Amino acid sequence: MNDPTGVAADAATILFNLPDYHVISTTITAGRRQVIIETDQPPGCPSCGVIASRRKERRLQRLRDIPVAGPVDVLWSKYRWYCEESACDRLSFFESTPQVPRRARSTSRLRDQLVDAVIRSGRAVSETAASFAVSWWMVRAAVTEACLLQLPDVDKLSPRMLGIDEHRFRSVRYFQDPTTKAWTRFEPWMTTIVDLDTGQVLGVVDGRDHKGVGDWLFARPLHWRLAVQLSRSTPPRRSGRRCGCGCPGPLSPSITST
Repeated sequence: MNDPTGVAADAATILFNLPDYHVISTTITAGRRQVIIETDQPPGCPSCGVIASRRKERRLQRLRDIPVAGPVDVLWSKYRWYCEESACDRLSFFESTPQVPRRARSTSRLRDQLVDAVIRSGRAVSETAASFAVSWWMVRAAVTEACLLQLPDVDKLSPRMLGIDEHRFRSVRYFQDPTTKAWTRFEPWMTTIVDLDTGQVLGVVDGRDHKGVGDWLFARPLHWRLAVQLSRSTPPRRSGRRCGCGCPGPLSPSITST
């Protein structure tokens, strides 16, 4: 007796609901569900755009994705295709999609939900990472990327209170001067400025001292700065650290702008 595998596969694809992919098999191993997917259509060459028709090899790539009725291990049956355009310099290429761009290891819908949880829902980065079973660094990277791509025209906004906080976005690096051969320690700090009423990120500047924040604030129009009633930040980590808004006092958890 033949099993109606085609209907089951279509149902699984509909439930999994990842654009440009369909489910080819599902299994349960040690209590965990595993889904294997592949793309719907042959891809075009990224160099010349000619649609491929001949496969070269296949590999299984593990993807991080959103929980679908619970945790799911997602494997992409990913093909390398030949480019059969004689005028194209590219001989072969791996397929990619808007959901999983080239060199990506997670789906776009996962990154979108991470950003939505932190920015719109106001959840902590650590809480979001634990909920989606991903690393703290991945959530932080997704939020930073979204903020940099979607920063509004700040001068057209009228924030009432600013939030200023610093974070180190990657590990400490050491660089060697090619002339003196001396090593220099570099800590990649960034400072984020947000509207405390809406949670909207207004700006991201390099460093963790007053200069970057001060330059950013003084680039705003005078009426914009006068409308800011209060600026809050984390407590100072070094004594004598000065506020970036130009006031004479040290940076403290509550600063009245002038």
